[in-house]
Amino acid sequence: MKKLFLSIAAGMLILAMLAVSAGAVRMPFPGTDIVTVCQNGTPAAETSLDLYRVNPFGGADTFIGTYVTDSAGKITASHLTTGKFYWQSAKTVMGSFEIVGAGYVYTEIELPAKQPGITTEIELPVDEPESTPETELPVEQPETVTEDGHEQMTYMSADGFQIRYNALFVEAREIDGHSVEFVYLAEPDGKDVVTASWIADKQPEEVLYEVTDSWGDQEAIQRLEGFFPGTDDKWGYWRLFTDADTGAVKCAIAGEYNEGVLLFVIESQVTGDEEADMTVSDTLAGIVDSVTYFDFGEQTMYSYFPGTYELTGEDGEICQVVLNEDHTGTLALQDTVEILWGSIELNASGVTYEYTIEGESLYLNLDGEWLCFEKTAEAE
Repeated sequence: MKKLFLSIAAGMLILAMLAVSAGAVRMPFPGTDIVTVCQNGTPAAETSLDLYRVNPFGGADTFIGTYVTDSAGKITASHLTTGKFYWQSAKTVMGSFEIVGAGYVYTEIELPAKQPGITTEIELPVDEPESTPETELPVEQPETVTEDGHEQMTYMSADGFQIRYNALFVEAREIDGHSVEFVYLAEPDGKDVVTASWIADKQPEEVLYEVTDSWGDQEAIQRLEGFFPGTDDKWGYWRLFTDADTGAVKCAIAGEYNEGVLLFVIESQVTGDEEADMTVSDTLAGIVDSVTYFDFGEQTMYSYFPGTYELTGEDGEICQVVLNEDHTGTLALQDTVEILWGSIELNASGVTYEYTIEGESLYLNLDGEWLCFEKTAEAE
C-alpha cells in the first residue's frame, strides 16, 4: 500500500465564509495540502517547490512560499485559505489543487526522470533572487504597500501570544485584560469579527460547550480536532456551525494553553456577494493564521497517551501503535502507516480508527472489533 503522510493542520483552523453562487451554497474551509514528490519511482528528498495561489480576478498569482521535501519526499503546506493553488518548480507547473472542503488535499508529483549521467535537480534559476512571502509579494498586491507603510499592525497579548492584522481593514479592540476582538471595518454592522481570549482554570471542551450552547441545534455543530493555530505539535478542538436561516457562520477553536485555555471565536455573515464574502473569509483566516507565541507550555490533558502499544496476534505477528508526543505516530497492522492521534481517533490516510486508552491499555476499534494493545514503552 502506498503511504501518504497525513496532517491535520491548522489549515482547518478557521471556518470560512459561505459563498452563495447560482442558488447553491458551498462551505469553503482553509486546509492543508500533503504533497508526495517522487522521481524515478522513489521519494525525492530535499527538492524545492514553490506554492502559488491562483488570482481568480486576473493579475499575478500570489506567491505563498518555497517548500523543501523531507527525506521521505513529503511536504506539508498548512495555513492555506480557500482557493485554487499550484506547485511550481523551474517555472513548470507540477501539480494543482483546490481548498474547498473540511478535509485535506493529497497532491502527488512525479518529477522528470533522471537520465544516467545527468543531474536534474529541480531548482529556481540562479539569477533569480530567492523570495519569501514576507519580502517579495507580487506588485499586484497593493494592500501590503501603502503611503505610510504602517498598515500591518501587531497586537501583543500579556498572555504570551501576538497576532498580526491589517489596520486598513481591521480594528483591534481590547475587551478586558485577557480578551481582544478584531473587527472587519468594511461591514458597518460589525458582524465579521475574530475574538481571542485566554480563560484560566478550565479545559478546552468545557469552554467550547459554554460558547456553543447558544448557537442553536447542537447536533448541527460540526466537531473536529487538529493542530492548534500557529503550531505543528499542539492540539486543538473545533466547533463549526452555519445558520441556514440567517446566513450566520460561527467557528470556535480552543486549546489547552499555559494553565488555561486559549479560545478563538470567528463570526461571519453571508451577504450573497461571493467576491465580498471571500474577501472577508481570507481576512478573518489571516488573523488567526498569523498567531505566534512567546512561550507555549506543555499540554497535559493527554500527556499519558504517548508511548508504544503492542498486540501479539494468533499467528505470533506483533501489531503496534506508536503515539508520539507531537500527535504524530504509526499504526502497524498488516502495513505500517503514519497517523495523527487526537482524543478519540487515530487518523491515517483516508481512514479513521476509533480508539480509547484506559490505564496502560489502548483499545482500537477495527471493523467493529475492539483490539487491546498493551503499552510496552513510553514515548522517546
